[in-house]
Amino acid sequence: MDRLRLLPLELPSATNINNNGIVKGKISFVRRLAIGFVILATLGLLYVPAYHSAQGPFLGLGETSSPAEHIGVSYLVASVAQLPGWTYNTSRDLSIYIHPENTTSVLNPSGICSPSPYLLIIICSAVPNISARTAIRNTWANKTNLDNIYNSTVRIAFLLGQSDNESLNSIIAEESQQYNDIIQEQFHDTYNNLTLKSVMMLKWVTSNCGQAKYLMKTDDDMFVNIPTLHKTLQSRSQTTDTLLGSLICNAKPILDPTNKWYTPKYMYSEKVYPNYLSGTGYVMSLDVAFKLYRAALKTPLLHLEDVYITGLCAKRAKIRPANHLGFSYVPRKLEACMLRNAITQHKVNVSTMYVIWNKLNDTNLSCSNHNDKKSVTVSKNGKNIGYYIVKRRTNNKCV
Repeated sequence: MDRLRLLPLELPSATNINNNGIVKGKISFVRRLAIGFVILATLGLLYVPAYHSAQGPFLGLGETSSPAEHIGVSYLVASVAQLPGWTYNTSRDLSIYIHPENTTSVLNPSGICSPSPYLLIIICSAVPNISARTAIRNTWANKTNLDNIYNSTVRIAFLLGQSDNESLNSIIAEESQQYNDIIQEQFHDTYNNLTLKSVMMLKWVTSNCGQAKYLMKTDDDMFVNIPTLHKTLQSRSQTTDTLLGSLICNAKPILDPTNKWYTPKYMYSEKVYPNYLSGTGYVMSLDVAFKLYRAALKTPLLHLEDVYITGLCAKRAKIRPANHLGFSYVPRKLEACMLRNAITQHKVNVSTMYVIWNKLNDTNLSCSNHNDKKSVTVSKNGKNIGYYIVKRRTNNKCV
């Protein structure tokens, strides 16, 4: 027999066995812990887009992935702050949400475009803003007053989305029945869905009021001086190719995720927006409304509605937005003679709506010697004005 096999085996001591067992146990625990962290991290990455999809802005509509070119391979969930409702994997194809081939109105005013108006003003309003709509109906958009002065050629309608609060939706239905001036469409009425609201406006107008001459889009915190607007439009030599408002140039996207007007790179990658009109109030001829609507169905959505409609879509449709000093997004002084020559007044609350109305209808007011055609300065050195940044340059002119 081989001698080596008869030699006694040297066994490890009891102490060594205990230490090795502890070491192996620790290694096994660390491995399990690391695997657990990896699994949790993976689930977290999967949860983020799933969560934001669940929080998406649309009623009864699913979300689909955007084409890869919209986000680029270098953009990851962890490295880019995403916009609520419009995360990196949310489709920005307007056709998915607008359904151009179908009627999508929940509420639709009857007879508002029969006969076809010269000017249709659509006021984008939030569902809960009942008092603002009432103040507008009682002042600058008073139907009886407009019908008497303009022989029913100037019409007003409010455009709303839908609320998660069914009681509010019921109140809106009653308001619509009472006033017959509410258009309600099928989307969640949120700030980041304002572009959907404006494209729904274009869809509704081109489908229901295509014979009108002009369309104005404005908001429910605006006072619109209809007599001055009407004179401005009638003085124009043409009724086509018109897109008028307060022109904004050289505006840069805000990249701060904490800012209300943050625009992530996956939604807009250029350094400067195209020239566009402030969404507080702009006017277009109906041929332009048709062109902008068709362009919107081919242009990836951007949540900033005025940049999108009057900037990106206008650029695609080869329409040039034009500045008019009567429009302004900067709040004006409540000076009656100046207000008479202004078309829009921004950031007007309910009580101020009545104040302006009373000033403009003061029969004792005389403005014959008043210099009220001063331009409104919109650029301030490097300071945020709304959701854009305008920097004064040597030759900072809109071209």
